[in-house]
Amino acid sequence: MFDSGVVSAGEFRCPVDHPRFEDTGPTRQYCFVFPRNACWIEQEGSAPFVADSTVVPLYNQGHPYRRGPISADGDRTDWFGVAPAVLRDMAAAFAPGHAGRTASIFPTPCVPASAEMFLAQRFVFHHLRSGAPADRLYVEETILGVLSDVLERAFGKVAAHPLSPAQRDIVQRAREHLNRTCRRREGIADVADAVGASVFHLCRLFRRETGVSLHAYRTELRLRRSLEWLQDGGDILTVALEAGFSHHSHFTAAFRRAFGVVPSGFRAMASAGPRPGPADRAGS
Repeated sequence: MFDSGVVSAGEFRCPVDHPRFEDTGPTRQYCFVFPRNACWIEQEGSAPFVADSTVVPLYNQGHPYRRGPISADGDRTDWFGVAPAVLRDMAAAFAPGHAGRTASIFPTPCVPASAEMFLAQRFVFHHLRSGAPADRLYVEETILGVLSDVLERAFGKVAAHPLSPAQRDIVQRAREHLNRTCRRREGIADVADAVGASVFHLCRLFRRETGVSLHAYRTELRLRRSLEWLQDGGDILTVALEAGFSHHSHFTAAFRRAFGVVPSGFRAMASAGPRPGPADRAGS
């Protein structure tokens, strides 16, 4: 959809029944992606993780990975590529010398996706899909701003003490379950039973790994799915109920807390053209 030589952007859509769903081959460039639904991703040498709208999967050029289904829609993601020289320069700001020692510039398979960066990339793609000539400066600056946030989280995550493989598996299976059931009204015991863990153990591990509670995570999944429906002009009450909220006011309040704007305001901005993304910290 866009390629300036500095950054590029595109859509990836792969249904579950596609013959290359499980293995589409090594990535052709350095890229970071924003999933629109959920699937399992296992990069060579790393444990599998649930790739959904709450994380940003990171792919090093030429690195093999495999995919597993969660959603019946397969894998639907929006991706951003960046020129290797630009990526190395930005990574050096967070970890001097790291990018020069290895071809794997991204140090971890994924990082959490903040509401701010998720909203910023959605506006970029809405702009690129609008049919109007792309505003090159807006697209490049926003993508590099999001990438700066991604790298800050990536190198900070590497320094953090990880969970054990067994503990991490509990968290990932809980994320898979919530992606399948986020529109339902479940209790914490339902999730714990689904992953074979005690309520206390699950809550403690989930917050430690993701930084949020199970309830907050499920709310994020609901809100991020609602963005697409609102951009398509959906009625706010219908979108709220479809996303799993019990009332229009609950949806509006949660949406405002997450994105800093009410649903109707977001829908109006989405039709108004480019909008500034995260703070201008690209390469800082």
